[in-house]
Amino acid sequence: MPSAAYEALVADLFTSPMPTDIKEMREAYRAMGDAFPLPDDVREAKTTLGGRPCEWLAVAAAPRHAILLVHGGGYCIGGLDSHRHLGGEIARQTGSRVAVIDYRLAPEHPYPAGLDDCKRAYAELLEQAGTEQIALVGDSAGAGLVMALLAELLREEQVLPASIYCMSPWADLANTATSRTLKCAGDPLAKIDQLAKMAGLYAGDIAVSDPRISPAFADFRGAPPVFIQAGTAEVLMDDALNLAKSLADADVDVDLELRAGMVHVWPWFFPAIPEGAAALTRACRFLSRHFDEG
Repeated sequence: MPSAAYEALVADLFTSPMPTDIKEMREAYRAMGDAFPLPDDVREAKTTLGGRPCEWLAVAAAPRHAILLVHGGGYCIGGLDSHRHLGGEIARQTGSRVAVIDYRLAPEHPYPAGLDDCKRAYAELLEQAGTEQIALVGDSAGAGLVMALLAELLREEQVLPASIYCMSPWADLANTATSRTLKCAGDPLAKIDQLAKMAGLYAGDIAVSDPRISPAFADFRGAPPVFIQAGTAEVLMDDALNLAKSLADADVDVDLELRAGMVHVWPWFFPAIPEGAAALTRACRFLSRHFDEG
């Protein structure tokens, strides 16, 4: 049974929906992130990574490992303010330092701007880290970018991360999956028409079904382990399923966790709901385990 806190959160999200104007959405998303301040024991350092603004978050004095966190927001909204709390908690639970990157957003900067920013950030992180292990984390569109980046690293035979964590991945921007319509009434966060709008703004002149845009259709042969979380109440449920199938078809070690009744990116709300806190803890254990195994 869902907790009372979770039921209250979902009711609030339905009664106070996200605006549809991109500028207003950006302000609303920033305000949502501001509701979850960074804990006092998490140290924050503003810098740049790959030529883009970045915040390093850490608890340990000298973390052994590094995580690149790519925020969600439909490729059009989100940033450091919306995901600082998530990066801080991942840093706390894994003992790693977490870099939250402020990549360029559509419509001002359509594909490949955001992916290029993530690629440059990963390359610079590799130079800084030396033999230190690196993991990739992304939620929603951020998970899509993480998987698109992974596909490029594989094609170019680059150094790969130790593992990848995808929270409610948006991996099929063609919006062909049946969960788009099957689950639309139960998910207050991801709406079909808004997804289609954002997909067009991000893809620009590239077909939304292109694997560079929709990594659910990419080739992941040789990829490191991937952990995917999705809820059965979210319209992007099939994205998680199809992404997991592409990984499994490529003989990749993939863990797919589907949680009954959970909406889009519910672990993002971990400070407010026990379901989110438990889900994020499971994800951090996955990241830590593969750091240790590496």
